[in-house]
Amino acid sequence: MRTILLQAQCWRFAATTWLLLLLITMLSPALAQSRLERSGVTLYWGLVPAAVVADTHALAELHGGPPRGGGQVHHLVVALYDSASGRRIEDAVVRAQISEAGIVDEPAKYLVPMKVNDQASYGQVFGVAKDGPYRFRLWMRLPPRTEEIEFKFEAWSPHRSER
Repeated sequence: MRTILLQAQCWRFAATTWLLLLLITMLSPALAQSRLERSGVTLYWGLVPAAVVADTHALAELHGGPPRGGGQVHHLVVALYDSASGRRIEDAVVRAQISEAGIVDEPAKYLVPMKVNDQASYGQVFGVAKDGPYRFRLWMRLPPRTEEIEFKFEAWSPHRSER
């Protein structure tokens, strides 16, 4: 039996290709989950530790301060686009409700209009007791419409590795 030795370049290429494929398969579900489309509206969402937002924005000014229930505090931020034109939606009324398994749901909260990199977005802080998954229901209404558009999605705690 003969052994064929691959050159170092071939090994590097193979290792790099394998790593890229691994990263793509790990990232693609997360990327797919952060974009939803319904009734002509495209929603992009993200959940970050509230401390990240507090570095650049005073939470008390934006959202009235952290929730009183304790636990870890996360900031939900959403951006809305008209699916047909790609225009950013700046005049919607948005509210969201978070659900955790085994915990009574709190009432929905309004997401406050805010600027992220000078772009219109909406955000709110939520206190959580568990690692997740968190189930969000989000309702948005555009001024000319009378009906609300509902989105549902799940997220995990950005703090999971710290617990």
